Amino acid sequence: MRWIRRGFVGLIALSLLAVAVAWLLLRASLPQLDGEVALVGLSAPVRVERDALGTVTIRAENRRDVAFALGYAHAQERYFEMDLLRRRAAGELAALFGTVALEADREARVHRFRQRVPAYLAAISAEHRGWMQAYTDGANAGLVALSVRPFPYLLLRQPPRPWTVEDCLLAPLAMYFTLQDSGNRRELKLERMRAALAPEVYAFLTAAGGEWDAPLLGDPLPDPAIPPVGAMDLRGTSIEAPPLDSPSTSEGIGSNNFAVAGRLTPHGGAILANDMHLGLRVPGTWFRAQWRYPNGAGGEHVVTGATLPGTPIMVVGSNGHIAWGFTNSYGDWADFVEIDLHPQDPQQYREGEVMAPIRSIDEIIEVAGGPAQSLQVRETLHGPVIARSSTGKPLVLQWVAHHAQGANAGLAGLESARSLEEALAVSRNTGIPAQNLLVAGADGRIAWTVIGALPRRPEGVDSRFPLPSAQFWRGWLPAQEVPAVIDPPDGRLWTANARNVSGEMQVRIGDGGYTLGARGRQIRDGLRARARLAEADLLAIALDDRALFLERWHRLLAQLLRATPDAELRELADAIVDWNGRAEADTRGYRLVRDFRQRVHRRFLQLFEAPLRVVDPEWSWPALPQLEGAVWATLQQRPAHLLPQNFQDWDDWLRAAARDVVANLARRGRRPIDANWGELNTSAIRHPLSGALPGLGWLLDMPAQALDGDQYMPRVQGPRFGASERMVVSPGHEDAGIFHMPGGQSGHPLSPFYGAGHQDWVQGRASPFLPGPPQHALTLRPAR
Repeated sequence: MRWIRRGFVGLIALSLLAVAVAWLLLRASLPQLDGEVALVGLSAPVRVERDALGTVTIRAENRRDVAFALGYAHAQERYFEMDLLRRRAAGELAALFGTVALEADREARVHRFRQRVPAYLAAISAEHRGWMQAYTDGANAGLVALSVRPFPYLLLRQPPRPWTVEDCLLAPLAMYFTLQDSGNRRELKLERMRAALAPEVYAFLTAAGGEWDAPLLGDPLPDPAIPPVGAMDLRGTSIEAPPLDSPSTSEGIGSNNFAVAGRLTPHGGAILANDMHLGLRVPGTWFRAQWRYPNGAGGEHVVTGATLPGTPIMVVGSNGHIAWGFTNSYGDWADFVEIDLHPQDPQQYREGEVMAPIRSIDEIIEVAGGPAQSLQVRETLHGPVIARSSTGKPLVLQWVAHHAQGANAGLAGLESARSLEEALAVSRNTGIPAQNLLVAGADGRIAWTVIGALPRRPEGVDSRFPLPSAQFWRGWLPAQEVPAVIDPPDGRLWTANARNVSGEMQVRIGDGGYTLGARGRQIRDGLRARARLAEADLLAIALDDRALFLERWHRLLAQLLRATPDAELRELADAIVDWNGRAEADTRGYRLVRDFRQRVHRRFLQLFEAPLRVVDPEWSWPALPQLEGAVWATLQQRPAHLLPQNFQDWDDWLRAAARDVVANLARRGRRPIDANWGELNTSAIRHPLSGALPGLGWLLDMPAQALDGDQYMPRVQGPRFGASERMVVSPGHEDAGIFHMPGGQSGHPLSPFYGAGHQDWVQGRASPFLPGPPQHALTLRPAR
């Protein structure tokens, strides 16, 4: 027993020693916040300050030294996250994580960005390349200055690779995978739908808009026409219930930005609000920063906002003259093109009047803990061959990201733009995933345009489908043809990932699956409801969780369940009585009405699946974000020929969807009276490693919290999706600005800035846009 006790004590001592060692290693990888460091690569001393939230202020003598210091700060706080971005774009995640990342790497390697980036870099101006080199030098200096490598590499038992200038382009290229469909899968699905369905049915399901549209220019589109009996007749069919866990079609989600002209504000400056909605993680996507350096006229150039670790550029923010922000455009920035193969040699295709070769390239994917994998990529002059049409023709993918015009450092020009005209000129030469750019000026003016390269397609083609053989892009739209709205008459602009313009302007942008206009309409109406708007008013619109879009669905469900003899449906009727018209966490009604609508949508799509499943037994629907118009028109008109014979009438069909709601709760041991929205909409904002190492979740993840908000309202919020930043600012009046960011500034769990500011984001509390008083100051000095 004595030896057992000694062994037990020894085990405890060893465990405590292991914990102590791990703790010391973890602490040793914390960045230095105070003091001085001598570094090669600087032209003059730089002061790096941090406020209570970890917001970095860089005081330098020139923009190149700003880039160096930003790289240093990014690497010290976020090197692992920078590494993930470049690996995502290059298809090199498996080398870090093993086989679990192989699928993502295969998806990325088809595009061969690691091989394309040197040409992109060569096309960038010498000044911007100099900033990227300085940023790279700073990042590597920051990494080397850590006493111990960042803690994720300790857990993964791998060393971090140094940063390169090419990585400064790979990091933003990773955002193409987040913001666009890298495989153009939706276009393939639409082509298959068109081939299998009657034209009237296809047009019905894929309408371009409807009554919820709220474009900046033009009017809402009419709801789609119901297909006639000759196109589809379901009266002789029986359709069984869909599985309870089958999803409805994806309905686009994204970001908000809106602006008001100075004549509507108390101080005369235009005000911009911007929520960029993305997947949420710890730390967040963005890194707050401000930099200051002499402007050459005896003053100081000051830029404040959010940066992307891995790049030396302010992504969104304000420079005292203009403020700028983005939402994803959901334009059509990728096309398939059919190619004609040589009848005797499938490695050649017709290129005009001659035959051109298809190159076969073996991409080698390194895999941590396992053998390397080989992926063969077939590539033409215009892009990789990655699919076949419904008729069997090979399809070449053309994507803006495959061109130097799609990835450059042009965005940096917004940092020094002093007017709307200068900002719009910058936007014409900027290579990023095409975005809705809103600009607000200190002079009170506002403007919208699409920033990023816009392809010029051959005349007369329908870009929703694979283009005919050899109908490749004809270059890029010139500046004068890029859609824009400048100084709108009512002094208000808004975008929310929906259709913004009409007619020829919309044709140039194309439809890449832009979302329903309900969120944009609610923002527009919120702006128009006020004659005067200050920063607090724009924040209130950004936090608006009124469920206006679901009001009619609540009325429909309440009327359907009125006086029903069905006991389980009576319970559902009682549970939706607490409907208050908001997506508040503690309400039952919102959750139940929302689920009812989704169940109706799923049953609706099931009506049209049979022809598609003949061709593809595993058929799944593409994103059909405008489907609401078709569903609601059907429920209003109730066509007999679209009702299957196993339902008495359309109310009977709707009650089946209501029973789906109850059954879905029952399989989870819940009743309608027990369920609330917050139970489903609980935050799950996690560190990339906590899923692989669940025991560290308590240390790495943000706390789980029930959240207000949802999809079709300005306050977009899901468990893992929402505002990656929230900004309200007027250039020249930044002291009244507001900024929220989830997840905190630092990627180190022992940092005082890990999770700092997260609760302001959760609660929607107005927190300052500008950095607060410095709590820490580090001086970077040029080494002798």
